[in-house]
Amino acid sequence: MKYGREVIELMEAYPGRRWRMIEIVRQCAGGRQPAAAEWERMRKSVRRVLEQLQGSGHITIDAPQGNGAYASYCWKPGHQVIANRDSNRDNSGSRVAPV
Repeated sequence: MKYGREVIELMEAYPGRRWRMIEIVRQCAGGRQPAAAEWERMRKSVRRVLEQLQGSGHITIDAPQGNGAYASYCWKPGHQVIANRDSNRDNSGSRVAPV
């Protein structure tokens, strides 16, 4: 996905920190000031990346708490995908599947 690498590198460097959408999009813009239409395309692309990361369990999204508030996005320290990690730990390479 477009901007996926930039979003992951930014958020992964600061696990536990809450990010606003505008901060993430500014980082993906690379310091330049894009036109309004391009800014909106970037924001939608970043939103898609964040939704995919939430679905995979790498980030949490906190919804806005009222009018004028903003959502925040947080990278989970250590990914905290405990259920997946525990199920993989039980796998053993010494057992052979029956034929």
